[in-house]
Amino acid sequence: MPNELQIQIEDLISKIEKQNKPYLARQIKQNWNKTALSYSQELNNSWIPIMPMEEELEQAFNLELERLTINEEKRSTILNSLKTKRVLQTGPHLGATENPRMLCINWLGSLGLGSEDFYVVAMFSGIPFSNSFHPGRINQNTGSINLFSSSMQDALVYRSKIEKKLVETIDTLPKELKNLTPKADIGDSYTKWALQTCQNIERSILKKENLIFLDLNEVVTNYLILVLKNTEHPLYKIFFDRNTQKEFINIFPKETLFYTPIMSGKYEIIESFILEDGKLKSKNKEISLENPDLLIEALKEERLCPALVTGFLGLAFINQFKCLGSFRQVEYLPMYQKKLANLACLKKFEIEKIPTENLTTGNFPANIDTYPIDILLGAKFTPNENTLFGELLLPMKNMLLK
Repeated sequence: MPNELQIQIEDLISKIEKQNKPYLARQIKQNWNKTALSYSQELNNSWIPIMPMEEELEQAFNLELERLTINEEKRSTILNSLKTKRVLQTGPHLGATENPRMLCINWLGSLGLGSEDFYVVAMFSGIPFSNSFHPGRINQNTGSINLFSSSMQDALVYRSKIEKKLVETIDTLPKELKNLTPKADIGDSYTKWALQTCQNIERSILKKENLIFLDLNEVVTNYLILVLKNTEHPLYKIFFDRNTQKEFINIFPKETLFYTPIMSGKYEIIESFILEDGKLKSKNKEISLENPDLLIEALKEERLCPALVTGFLGLAFINQFKCLGSFRQVEYLPMYQKKLANLACLKKFEIEKIPTENLTTGNFPANIDTYPIDILLGAKFTPNENTLFGELLLPMKNMLLK
């Protein structure tokens, strides 16, 4: 006879299926009755890539780890782990503090790791500061503290700079939090500071030193700068070969490939680039694709930020990373996969074999509204590795059904 949890999960699956979310429904159906520990072990250890990681992507990761001031010896160890395991957490958006659900995601994702492995969180910075995750704030249950001026509300997080307000705010923080924030100087990289802060906080809470937080978009930018010099690379063909361009546009009409910041009066806002007529076009800008150097230069100098499909093309589908993600990713990544499998330039990569339904989401039943900052300041936090995955899903049922 079904127990109460099973009844609630079956009802949730039924409603999700009626909303035409087949991948999410399938992942819940297959995994709800596994313990958090066993599910995490499965997520981390069941994938064996069949192709080596490209040297260009290894260099791209290395550059980002170097930007984050990780020493050469540790960088080498992290890179070897990435090349071997090929698993990335790509669910969270980039910010200095995360919400209760993202903390649960990182607890779940890292739970089944071996002591020699790294849990690498590739945070997405292609969002505005007004994003619902509040990436420019110190977030906790009782509210949040803004680190940026109101003129930055809709600004792009990617390659943003530290403002005076952030430096002044740090001095007012409780010592339990202030001690975990690196030195901040006006004009320095906000994303570097935020990544290091978030990493320090979650290492402290989860008692794990093998958590590595980096900027997914920085890695992809580094990678593109390198591979767009190779005329045989599929990404070169998508951007610069007219026949492949047409093929890509037919599969992905009006798909956002990059973001860029522009000024609207005193406010920074974000525009999206699509591929059209041999150019990358946004509302107010164009980048000609007649010469690869123009796109490479824009990636280096103009805060041209790769969008989702651009990033997953290189990470998941060319370099065979198993990308763990939340409930939205488990729906859109398989759809990308189905479409990209039809591109002639990607046939040899056998991308239909890449695992794209890698659901890591949930919320702690006893800590639904408990933010990482709340835990640092004394809130009780005792997660149980034997909790069933389905028990983590029910507290966020309404979000799954949105």
